[in-house]
Amino acid sequence: MNMRPRCFPRCAFAGLALVLALAGLGVCRPSPALGRAALPTASLHQTPTPDGEATARQRRIFQRLWRIVNERYIYPHFNGFDWQAARIEINRRINAGMTDEAFYEAMRGLIDNLNDDHSHFLSPDEARDEDKEYAGDGTYVGIGIVSAANVERGYIYVLNVMPDSPAERVGIRPHDHILEIDGQPSVDASGELQSWRLRGERGTTVTLRVRTPGQAPRLVELQRDEVTNNERIEHRLFTVGALRIGYLNVPSLFESDVLARSRAAIRSLMQDGPLDGFILDLRTNGGGFSSNLRGLLAIFTGGNLGEFVTRRGRSTPLRIRAAGIGNSQQVDLVVLIGAETESFAEVLAGALQAAGRATLIGQRTAGNIEILFAHNFEDGSRLWLAEETFRLPNGVTWENDGLTPDVLIPIGWDEYTEENDPVLAAALAHFESR
Repeated sequence: MNMRPRCFPRCAFAGLALVLALAGLGVCRPSPALGRAALPTASLHQTPTPDGEATARQRRIFQRLWRIVNERYIYPHFNGFDWQAARIEINRRINAGMTDEAFYEAMRGLIDNLNDDHSHFLSPDEARDEDKEYAGDGTYVGIGIVSAANVERGYIYVLNVMPDSPAERVGIRPHDHILEIDGQPSVDASGELQSWRLRGERGTTVTLRVRTPGQAPRLVELQRDEVTNNERIEHRLFTVGALRIGYLNVPSLFESDVLARSRAAIRSLMQDGPLDGFILDLRTNGGGFSSNLRGLLAIFTGGNLGEFVTRRGRSTPLRIRAAGIGNSQQVDLVVLIGAETESFAEVLAGALQAAGRATLIGQRTAGNIEILFAHNFEDGSRLWLAEETFRLPNGVTWENDGLTPDVLIPIGWDEYTEENDPVLAAALAHFESR
């Protein structure tokens, strides 16, 4: 079964649902130190009791997975990975007898070896968690932050804070650095993220060494709690002289109600009449589903905005029917982007820029616009596979390179606070100069 297309952040783990469950974080960001995955080795060479039914099921799932990748994967040379040899090795392991846990780990390792940092495999439990998260009612035990990492400087930093989470209750805010977790560096000497230390039983305590940019570090003690994966969509009205400037921060395109909540926020901003300018903040948006991409594009523009292309050259146009709110189709639009803007958030920004509808301000984006399609298997497991990429009507694509902003602000998210935000200041200055 082929599910909804999705463009999702590069991730060094098996998938977002797993990261949420294990690390207590909302979004996975890769560490350069993690590098290329290897096929599972000795740790998975268990000696399970052979189960003929399980072996037959594993064989069917693997054969279908291998065929899907072989025929549909966006990169025909599999990024240098020997896909044919992998088939022989995995078949050997299945025939020798594997537990389901070992089988799922083998599938994860296999897909990780495609090395696009995008495609991934989910066990049945992880797939169910993912479905709950998409519905907006997924929960996990942690502190309730969405984070990225500055590996060179040795810390993770906060992109967003979940509403009514332990982190919010103790005053942790976006841009804060988490330097240590229970006395241990949040990024170790080899560059690997230690965010797994945030996990634990509900009600247990974790102590963080936190630094707000420009301030001295402080110790913060939190009690781990159940957190709902429902990121806050913020909106506010700025006045620049006599101008009324709307602001909307959309941190994710993953949850099913993102579009409805965004449209409601824009209606609220326009309840007193048309706006003179509008700022769409995508700096912490790691992508999500095409339905949210299309819906947000329709608020601001319409027409043929590009196409999704397979490795065989088959293309599907990104054709949008405009569905404006107030004067959203004509309003002077600025889109804020950054290094954590990925996937369909990049497509959203890039399509608006190419259509002449938006000025992009901020940093270069991640350059990650492979489009994933989901394939469900008989046991409930799931493969997300990169099968398409995006290109603009003029043929331009920016995979690996990232979008270039019209106004470059060469300051990272972890170098400022909400109170002295240079990217937002540049956006407001854009309207003031008009």
